[in-house]
Amino acid sequence: MNQEQIKANLLSTSFWIRVLFMLIFALVLWALWLAVIVICVVQTVIVLITGEINEQLQKLGAIAANYLSQIVSFMVFATEEKPFPFSPFPENGGSKASDEPKAGTVMPAAAATDAPKKDIPVLSDAVKEDDNDDDSFYDPERDSGATR
Repeated sequence: MNQEQIKANLLSTSFWIRVLFMLIFALVLWALWLAVIVICVVQTVIVLITGEINEQLQKLGAIAANYLSQIVSFMVFATEEKPFPFSPFPENGGSKASDEPKAGTVMPAAAATDAPKKDIPVLSDAVKEDDNDDDSFYDPERDSGATR
């Protein structure tokens, strides 16, 4: 890069306006992150006491996550679109919560005990003992040509 290009970049008003917006959204991000922590703690206490997820807090958390995503995408230059209030407020993006847990979620203990148990094979049942095996990962005779 030459000095003229650097000077033009430094004098660009659109860049400095974006930096100002990034600073403002950094404050919003900080405040929203604190709110998300409160939502997590309250939701955890509710699930601990009642064994059920509070749907309103779940929806609020999902909306906050989407808004956080909008802010971070703007701040890391992944998008030029400014987050709310300069664009539409983020929607939940999901449908009504179902009774079945989503992938990657933990089923509350009460729901886990109500579910019928299936026969789950144990790994030791599938592995047969080999008397010739010394239980090492690397066997020079078996793994000839293999490198460590």
